[in-house]
Amino acid sequence: MKKIMNEMLLLVAVALWGSSFALTKPLLSDMGVFTFMAYRFVLGGLILVIVLLIIGKFKPTPRQLKGGMITGTLLFLAFIFHTYGLKYTTVSKNAFIVGSNVIFVPIIMTLFRKERQPRQVWVSTILALIGLGMVTLDGIQGGINIGDFITLIGTVIVAFYILTVELYVRSENPINIAAIQVLTVGLFSLVPALMFESPSLELSELAIRNLLILSIGCTSIAYLIANYCQRVVSASRTSLLYVFEPIFGAFLGWLLLGEQFGTQGIIGAIIITTATLLPVFLREKRLPI
Repeated sequence: MKKIMNEMLLLVAVALWGSSFALTKPLLSDMGVFTFMAYRFVLGGLILVIVLLIIGKFKPTPRQLKGGMITGTLLFLAFIFHTYGLKYTTVSKNAFIVGSNVIFVPIIMTLFRKERQPRQVWVSTILALIGLGMVTLDGIQGGINIGDFITLIGTVIVAFYILTVELYVRSENPINIAAIQVLTVGLFSLVPALMFESPSLELSELAIRNLLILSIGCTSIAYLIANYCQRVVSASRTSLLYVFEPIFGAFLGWLLLGEQFGTQGIIGAIIITTATLLPVFLREKRLPI
């Protein structure tokens, strides 16, 4: 029951991240990528730290500081690629490519952790790549573009991020790690924002509203939940649940921005979803591999 509750909570975080695609897209026409990231993560990190200090829970150990900074650095790099990718592609395609991190987790586990993966995992990987190709080559989305490649690089980094978070939160306080992680992304973003962009405090009402939702809901709350839940939920299972992020993202891209998905894109999305669910289904059924 505890594991199920943690998975349900993790889905809440995934839903919040899914909503971030449609909230972020309008902001990128008014501000630089680093400026956007600095606003979102500095505010989100400060909120987390202040709340934890008020309730007397923010007492990070050296290992928690290290874990927060390492995972924060990976998250920072992933966000650079994902946010720049979003500037050059649609919300729907960006969301599905981001969600394909599930493809890379077993590959990384095999290459770097020397953990042999079952045959059905590789079958799922091939299926997911086919589905990903159908999504990115869908004519109604404008075909494949540079934004898709940029987003894909960020997705590989996310796979490393998921595995690294698991490494630290299993033995350390996940709440402290989440706060340090988010603040690290914000501070790393602030430096290039001040150097190469021109941050302004004169923001539109839409920008203020979206940034508040992104900072509080999609950052402070979402990353706190995700780090907490990964104490119980494995990296492979976490990446599987992450696949629902692009589904939320595509739905909100259609609902809020009027973006459309063609038949090919829908079929590709179904293939990706099927591919990511297949390993768990076979494992739970204990079918031969």
